[in-house]
Amino acid sequence: MKIILASGSPRRYDLLKQIGWDVEVRSLPFAEVETVNEATEQLIQLRKNFLSADSTQQDVTFCEKDLVLLSQYRDADLVCAYNALGKGKAAAAVTRTWTPVIAADTIVVLGNKILGKPTDPDNAKDMLRQLSGNVHEVKTAAVVLYRDKTMLQVITTNVHFRKLTEKRIDRYVSTGEPLDKAGAYGIQGKGADLVARIEGSYDNVVGLPLITVYNMLMKLQEVT
Repeated sequence: MKIILASGSPRRYDLLKQIGWDVEVRSLPFAEVETVNEATEQLIQLRKNFLSADSTQQDVTFCEKDLVLLSQYRDADLVCAYNALGKGKAAAAVTRTWTPVIAADTIVVLGNKILGKPTDPDNAKDMLRQLSGNVHEVKTAAVVLYRDKTMLQVITTNVHFRKLTEKRIDRYVSTGEPLDKAGAYGIQGKGADLVARIEGSYDNVVGLPLITVYNMLMKLQEVT
């Protein structure tokens, strides 16, 4: 099956390739939100725009159906849902084919705090200290766009971290692996032994809940 992946993540690409899909990458710029406040403000602004009689205020990325989808989500779920849907819509607008478009956004949540990608090695070390010995959530919003239909789901996996020593943190950060990953670790790489156990989907922690995506696409193909 041919699909378009609206993400430059090699991990998402590999997950889709492992089930035999023909994957074309189309990662396009989209102004992502990083906090719950930003996501909430964007949702409020979208709602105002669609209620406005002034057509110049309408958002060029989202339609009113998208607003209904996003309105189902709150707090951290809204952050990744907004980003994933926006990235998917941006790719779909350019490709303009009947090929399914898949997009995703993954965030790490510790308590009420979203941990994004670290800004530098010191920031990565600080994130790992916060995760050490604690349980955090990894949330991935997965979006499938097919013909004129869209499905969106947010999947959550609970991740239990081992208690980390400063030596272990320093050694891991020195590999450079944490610097491009939300929460400053990669469960599929050198950071695998930082994790004691997980509750939920492993693929979700890697960056794409594969079974969820597969089921969404099969369902959309049945109804179109």
